[in-house]
Amino acid sequence: VIFLFKKVKKTLEKDELLIKEIIRGINMRTLSVKGRVYPTDLNHNGGVFGGWIMGKMDKAASISVDEIIKCAAVTVSVTDLHFKYPVSNGDIFYIYTEILHIGYSSILINVDFKIRSIDEEDELSELKSVVDAKFKFVALKNKKNSCHL
Repeated sequence: VIFLFKKVKKTLEKDELLIKEIIRGINMRTLSVKGRVYPTDLNHNGGVFGGWIMGKMDKAASISVDEIIKCAAVTVSVTDLHFKYPVSNGDIFYIYTEILHIGYSSILINVDFKIRSIDEEDELSELKSVVDAKFKFVALKNKKNSCHL
């Protein structure tokens, strides 16, 4: 096993992300948060507030970051945020995260907010992606300086 690991490590030296995945045993795409939408999460039009969704997505991304690094990390940017469909009361949401890149002190995570709606016959619909975005985190050694991952 050690010989095999050394051979794999040597073969993949140029691909830092795959090396870290092998060493740490990280599952790259995971279900990070699951829940239900309640009436208190709705705006005056009956849909969920966009900020509420972003907050849930940020929490899911931070959970993925915590599984990779052992120091503090902060969200520094959110890009490619797409609201594709409305989210309603009673919907069950599933937030999947996928590590896209691990840099010197930052991590880029794709976050996909999916829902299952309850239809007129009280049956759950198919899982549908309604919002996605990319979240970038920077690891901090203290409150001011980044640290190496």
